[in-house]
Amino acid sequence: MSLQTPRILPSHLHAFHPNTANGPRSTNTVRLLGTVTSLRGDTATITCGNHGDVTMLLKSDAHLQMGRVVEVVGKVVDLEGGAGIGLRLLANFDWGNPADVDYKIYEKLVDVTHRYPEIFYDTGDAY
Repeated sequence: MSLQTPRILPSHLHAFHPNTANGPRSTNTVRLLGTVTSLRGDTATITCGNHGDVTMLLKSDAHLQMGRVVEVVGKVVDLEGGAGIGLRLLANFDWGNPADVDYKIYEKLVDVTHRYPEIFYDTGDAY
């Protein structure tokens, strides 16, 4: 079985936290689409449409550019200093200029994959 990386919106982060109230998830690795709005040392922030921001802890070889849309794959983690939860970046893919990306389509994709997970993920695993 390959690693399952569900596409999410920022509001779903808590559901994929390793210590979620619903019990441990089989994965805490997720995919998220957003525009890079902040780069500071080993952290970055992406803005996910009208759904809010997500802080990411970067790898030393991460190549992000301000103002670009990126799809990120990361593990949901607690941020230092009690700053909430975010992602530890594992990989990122540049999607280009925000004007060329229809975020509403991504939102619909996330909705469908969460509504019908059996189509997109192994049925024996609640991703």
